[in-house]
Amino acid sequence: MSDSIYLLTDFGIIDTYVAQMKAILLSGTPTGTTLVDLTHEVSPGAIPEGAYHLWASCRFLPSGSVVLAVVDPGVGSDRRAVAVRAGDVLYIGPDNGLFGLLDLECAWELPAAGPDASSTFHGRDVFAPAAARLICDPGWLNSLDELSLDSLSGIGIESAMKVKDGIMVSAAHVDRFGNIILWLPADTLDDGDHASLVREGGRRTPLTRVRTYSGCTGYLLLRGSQGLMEIALDGSSAAAVLGIVPGERFMLEMVE
Repeated sequence: MSDSIYLLTDFGIIDTYVAQMKAILLSGTPTGTTLVDLTHEVSPGAIPEGAYHLWASCRFLPSGSVVLAVVDPGVGSDRRAVAVRAGDVLYIGPDNGLFGLLDLECAWELPAAGPDASSTFHGRDVFAPAAARLICDPGWLNSLDELSLDSLSGIGIESAMKVKDGIMVSAAHVDRFGNIILWLPADTLDDGDHASLVREGGRRTPLTRVRTYSGCTGYLLLRGSQGLMEIALDGSSAAAVLGIVPGERFMLEMVE
């Protein structure tokens, strides 16, 4: 087992919620355990956004790592607390679709919250202790009830679909820079393909195919660092100017 725990939440950093979780983790793990923040800026309660960040990060995580992921609008309800394995990485968090984009291999139900646990902060009182225990005792999983993968909550994304005039795509994520990351694998398009963005009502926005963000004007279409195609606007937010939000679906009209 690795000595690293990676954290993802929608808690932000204004309050002390993240620090309280880290205090539990450090109190329950050996000296030298490393805590790494994936992000704490998931939009409040935005499970699809959290799932995207886990998907984007999973292939870079060292073998044996533990990920503590808490985007949990149903905290205190009857939603299950789970541990899941994807590759050689274990994930701890709520069963609400947050792990729905990972290639899961096994899943276990965590013990119910104890009588002293807050009904509104399972990140600190349920998930953090479980993550710490896994670092110290990976064999603990063998004592838990294994779950059918089919019983886990999923998450729906609309995959890219070829149509007569182009490709229907969905916005997977809008990053800090306003780049619109698409659920469109970068190898779907040839390097020379140009396109126009076509939205409801037939509104068209020409896109210039480029390799980098800088030195180009107008709306850009390029291969992003996450293995997906992106729409960008050099020096500004493409999402803000176009008014596009995650989950929106539109067409890329292929241009000769």
